[in-house]
Amino acid sequence: MTVYGLNYRSEARQPEPRWRRLLPLVRLEFGTLFRSKWGIVAFLFCLISALVRLVAMLVQMGILDFGPGRRGSRLNNVSRGPSELAQFDPWQVDFYLEPVLQPGEGLVPMLILTALVTARAIAKDRTTFALELYWTRGITPGGYCFAKWVGSFLLVALATAGASTVLWLTGVFIAEDWSFLTTTIGFAPRAIAALLVFAAMLTGLCILCSAIAGSANLAAICWCLLLMVSSAVGQIVANFAGNEALAARCSLWEAAAVVARHVAGVAPRRSDLGGALVLLGVVGLVLGLLARRRLRLQEALT
Repeated sequence: MTVYGLNYRSEARQPEPRWRRLLPLVRLEFGTLFRSKWGIVAFLFCLISALVRLVAMLVQMGILDFGPGRRGSRLNNVSRGPSELAQFDPWQVDFYLEPVLQPGEGLVPMLILTALVTARAIAKDRTTFALELYWTRGITPGGYCFAKWVGSFLLVALATAGASTVLWLTGVFIAEDWSFLTTTIGFAPRAIAALLVFAAMLTGLCILCSAIAGSANLAAICWCLLLMVSSAVGQIVANFAGNEALAARCSLWEAAAVVARHVAGVAPRRSDLGGALVLLGVVGLVLGLLARRRLRLQEALT
């Protein structure tokens, strides 16, 4: 009698669904920055702008009172004017949107988060030969890259869209009545969605840089150079041509910001949405093709 005739029980197993295999990667990437005290300090530093606006909101709504005046009345009297003041006015969309999209205020926090987490996500696994382990455990290169992007995107979104969401909800609950909610409900959710789109675009490009680079430090350097050099070139071109809209055709930051402002419904009429989409699409396509070549099974197993 052969071994097949001894009535062995048939194997009955249910393979883990793909999302459960990828979820640990998402959690691992999201929590990268919180595993050390310096990482926590870096994350809190990225929230300084949100904390400043929280204080401004508390002052303007009378929670922090530095002088006489009816609660909530100061803002209505003094801050519905120039755009500089609009960024400190909880009743206007700039309060939630521009601190992230303005390069002078949002570029440094974005560089810190993406350089410390997103740009190192895949490159660090390549240097430690961890890719071979992932490929042999039912995780495809595409799923691996997607999980790494989701984890880093959630971290960046927490510091951008998450902070703006907390500011908005704080204003809703500390306001005297529901007038704040009825005034802001028309634009605040769209502004938060725009920040999610903004974070998704930049982290997507950054994760592709990480997939291409041979080391974590090289990936972080290349990403910072790509973002900063393109921003500088965009500003030079815009100043030379006398048209600020042209910056979106050269600067990845400005291109992503233009798309985000269109999602929020506050983009200027002359904003170059087509040029921004073309730039992001071309750069994403080039990086994607290079990343696909670098993430082939043969690349990791040889």
